[in-house]
Amino acid sequence: MDWTVARLAQYARWRTRVGYHDLRRQVELTYARFAVGLPVRDPDFIGIGAPRAASTWLYGRLALHPDVCLSKKKEIHFFDETDVKERWGYGPDTRRPPLTLDLDNPHHWRWYRSHFGHCGSKLTGELTPDYSLLSVQRIGIIKTHLPNLKLIYSMRNPVARAWSSIRKELWWRFHMHPRDVTDAAALVRMAMRPGLLARGDYMSAIKRWETHYRGQILYLFFDDILENPVDALGSVCDFLGLDSGPINRAAGHATRVNDVPEDDIPGEVRGALEEYYAPQAAFLSERFGRSFAHWFAVPQIGSGPRI
Repeated sequence: MDWTVARLAQYARWRTRVGYHDLRRQVELTYARFAVGLPVRDPDFIGIGAPRAASTWLYGRLALHPDVCLSKKKEIHFFDETDVKERWGYGPDTRRPPLTLDLDNPHHWRWYRSHFGHCGSKLTGELTPDYSLLSVQRIGIIKTHLPNLKLIYSMRNPVARAWSSIRKELWWRFHMHPRDVTDAAALVRMAMRPGLLARGDYMSAIKRWETHYRGQILYLFFDDILENPVDALGSVCDFLGLDSGPINRAAGHATRVNDVPEDDIPGEVRGALEEYYAPQAAFLSERFGRSFAHWFAVPQIGSGPRI
């Protein structure tokens, strides 16, 4: 890797942000242990994924509704779990597992519920796309604590989703474009990491979550959001029992957010991802009664609206 001063500086900033967020969470958890008077309440809904499939856009749109109060931080990661370390596909370090919180610890729950304590009687929720990775056992614990929770799961062409994630990772960590990676095999290794692949395994995520929350999940598709964002938001409002009028009257629904630099996907990466994700289209077609063959009908490039 060409470690220019700019890339080293960007990497240092990224590592500093990670350390800061870890430290801040530890401080907040310690405070929650003793602050028994914290205003708290349970969320009414949670966005569970998928990453790079319009969750940031949805958070921004829902925040416009006068009857909705979201967590001040979009992604809380309270329910995250991890068993193994996952290597970054490009760069010098090993990714540390995130802090796994104890769902049997009342102090940890107080910390989580305090994210919604300012919301009063408004509908409240959070969106953490990595919740799509949770195990059936973890989801069962959530169901015990939050039996009436509503869930929103947005899905995107898994090949395009994975490529968007790679572009974001390289840019945020190193200010690099994929074309700056001269070794195509390195990009294939990035694309085929278990963690990245799992985030586009919609079939497994749906089966796990429906084990405990069948009938309580709204499914969205990135394609539909791009084609008609107002209709997509209307379905969200209907699902949550909200009047869609305030959101319909708002502007900027087609605005791109959480953008990353564009770059074409190499054929080797596209081929590996398409082969891996091929079973997804058949499952989703049967499950939702619509075709997803177009996801693999043409080369997937880093173009189009980037949400």
